[in-house]
Amino acid sequence: MKKKRLLYTALSIIFSTGLIFSVVLSMQHWKNATFNTIEIEFQHPDNQVLVVRPEVLPLIDDFLSAQPDSSALKTPTFLLETSLEALPYVADAQVYWNLNQSLVVNVVSKQAKAKVFMNDEPFLLTEAHELLPAPRQTPLDLPIITGVKDSANAAKAGLLLDEVIASPAFTFDGLAQMEVNASHVVLIPQGYAHHITANTGNELAGDLRKLSAFYAAKPTEELEEIKSIDLRYKNQVVSKTR
Repeated sequence: MKKKRLLYTALSIIFSTGLIFSVVLSMQHWKNATFNTIEIEFQHPDNQVLVVRPEVLPLIDDFLSAQPDSSALKTPTFLLETSLEALPYVADAQVYWNLNQSLVVNVVSKQAKAKVFMNDEPFLLTEAHELLPAPRQTPLDLPIITGVKDSANAAKAGLLLDEVIASPAFTFDGLAQMEVNASHVVLIPQGYAHHITANTGNELAGDLRKLSAFYAAKPTEELEEIKSIDLRYKNQVVSKTR
């Protein structure tokens, strides 16, 4: 029995020593781990390329040049994430070591819902109703909003746009332009050469229902001959032909 206890004690000491040695080696391994390559990934919702590689590369280069070494565990990746998210069209950025000698930079771009022309300058209105200068590299096929004077007006116009494209009369691809005025809105559909005048506010929903019924009752040939449609009158649709 005494020999067995001695054997168990010896095995226990050997096992504990081996475990401690393994932990020390593992800690030393991760402490010395470095990254040798940079992997840059982009995510573009709805295939809208609003953020391009030349915009992010200078930030990444400046960040890396400021680091004393390429230690994977000591690199303050959150600083690079903060810098990238400060770019106007970056919605989210994640920077992490992939445990395989690479530093991964993942950039998610914002999504635009409309082009806005204000003071003869092009802007984009994002899904979050931010008004941002339009990037030069991205000609997007989006509805155009005119008649707004500032970012607050643009955000309100974005809410009107949501209501318009959600109606049965339009799909997102079916609206070409929306001009916003104080008491009414002018809509120009894609595919037809007429414009539609409707009320804003609580009356807009009813006007869009009237428009849906009007479209459903008219054959394509007649719709092509219409010059204008006015929905502002109660219980009626006033249209003019060419």
